[in-house]
Amino acid sequence: MKWSAVITTYNSEQVIGRALESLQALASSEKPVDIVVVDNASSDDTVSVIKSCGIAVTTVLNSRNLGLSKANNLGAAAAEGDSLLFMNPDVEVLPGAVTAMHRLQETHPDAAIIGPAMTDENGVRQSTARTWPGLSVIAARRTVLGKSPWGRQISSDHLNRFHNTSGPSTPHWLVGAAMWLTPAGRERVGLMSEKYFLYFEDVEWCWRAWHKHMEVWYEPEAEVRHVCRRESASGGRTLKYHLCSMLRFTATHPSVLLGRGPGRT
Repeated sequence: MKWSAVITTYNSEQVIGRALESLQALASSEKPVDIVVVDNASSDDTVSVIKSCGIAVTTVLNSRNLGLSKANNLGAAAAEGDSLLFMNPDVEVLPGAVTAMHRLQETHPDAAIIGPAMTDENGVRQSTARTWPGLSVIAARRTVLGKSPWGRQISSDHLNRFHNTSGPSTPHWLVGAAMWLTPAGRERVGLMSEKYFLYFEDVEWCWRAWHKHMEVWYEPEAEVRHVCRRESASGGRTLKYHLCSMLRFTATHPSVLLGRGPGRT
């Protein structure tokens, strides 16, 4: 395997050390050929933590916060691997995860993006393989209708249809905290859309993969730990970025409001 880890940081001093240590602790057969960290002008000690970790890291320092997609793409340009694992700084890669994703890549030539299973610090598996965010899903998750039996059913299907599987499945899209890009995916689908500063870049990427007649896979045998500490935005900015990205995506792909996507229903 020749793969690279690409991590974008922003005020990530509390978590980036553990992410890097998890990569360093992998068996030699699973270790990345390089680790690229792109820092979006952190104001805390993120860069100092990276420099003092004792691990070989290629560091790209941005003079301002460019957003997740642009930073990830800068990291991809600096990486040497054929396959790329884009991971948030609050993700720790567990032994066997890389092998499982690489195996799926090798046995499915049309696979573009592969997502691992994610667990929290208590080992509880998170929902990361989901259906398209149609109007019914938005209503169920963002309004009081989510408290109704209808809303609970819609939310459960959105979050768990592909999540509760014993083997690999092909969800509509994957949560972007950890996404494996195959060489074929990079060639035929490309990198993340830089039109999205934060949020929905993962939905758009998977949409584009299906549109290009490639596949998005969820591999539950690949497991990472996700502690969910994102500092890319906070307070009111989080809602602003989420709403702006959602409006951009639905305006560009209006069929998603009906729960329809390219090659996926």
